[in-house]
Amino acid sequence: LKLHGFEFDAVYTSWLSRAIETAWYVMDEMDCLWLPIIKSWRLNERMYGDLTGLSKAMVKQRHGEEQFMAWRRGYAVNPPPVSSFSPQYPGNDIRYTKYLKDVRISISETLIRSIESNKFSLHRKLPKSESLKDCMDRTIPFFTEQIMPEAINKGKRVLIASSENAIRGLLMHLCEIPEDKIAGLEIPNGLPLIFDMNSKCIKLLDDGSGEDLLEKYNFGASASYLFRPCQNPDGSADDACDFTFSDAPVLTASDKEIIESIRKPVEANV
Repeated sequence: LKLHGFEFDAVYTSWLSRAIETAWYVMDEMDCLWLPIIKSWRLNERMYGDLTGLSKAMVKQRHGEEQFMAWRRGYAVNPPPVSSFSPQYPGNDIRYTKYLKDVRISISETLIRSIESNKFSLHRKLPKSESLKDCMDRTIPFFTEQIMPEAINKGKRVLIASSENAIRGLLMHLCEIPEDKIAGLEIPNGLPLIFDMNSKCIKLLDDGSGEDLLEKYNFGASASYLFRPCQNPDGSADDACDFTFSDAPVLTASDKEIIESIRKPVEANV
C-alpha cells in the first residue's frame, strides 16, 4: 500500500484484537498511526456458536465434511448455538454488557439473568450463533449508514480491517455476488483488496513478485464476481484495473479452469 502511494483518511475496525492489531500494523507501516480508529462490534467476525475454539479438523471429524462446509461457507446456515452461560457467549463479555448500546433488550435473557442473580438485570439480545446472513445483517447497515455518509461520500479514503466473514459479506454486497455463489469465494489472508467506488470493482496491487496474482492467490470458484471488467462513471474502461497475465508456475487443469472463469466477464443476473 505504501509503495503504491496509498494514503487513508479514516480507519474502521471491529472490537476483536486481531482486527485491531492488523489495523495498527498497516498504519504503522504507512506512518499514519495518528489517524483515529473507529471501532464497532458490527464489524466483528461472525459468531460461530458452539464451534468457537474448535479446529477445522475437529469439526470435520465430529460432524463430517459436508456439514462442516455448510457451516463454514453457507449463506444462511447457523452453527449450533451456545448457551446463555457459555464463556463464548458475548453476553458474558464485559465489552458487550458494559459498552454495547445499539442492540435491543432481550426479554428472555433479562428474565434468565435476573432469576440467576436474584436481582433485576437488563440484558441485550446478542447472537449465540450466526450465519453469514446474520453477520451481514449488522455489517452492511454499518457500512451503508455510517461508513458511507461519514467518510466515503465525503471523498475520504477508507481502510477497513476486519475478519474473514465480515469482509466476505461486504464483498457480497459491493460486488453483487448471488447467495448461491458466495460459498465459492475464498479470501486470501493479508492481501489488500482495493474497492474502487467509481468503477465498482476490486483491484489488486502488484507485489513485485512478477507473478500473476490470480494464480498466486486462491480466490475460489466465484472469483469472477470480484474481478469484473472495471468501468469509469462515463462508461470508459478503467485501465488501472487491467491485469497482465504471465507464464507462471505449472498449474493443474482445475486451477486453469478457475483462472479462466475469473478472466471472463460475469453474466448479468436476470
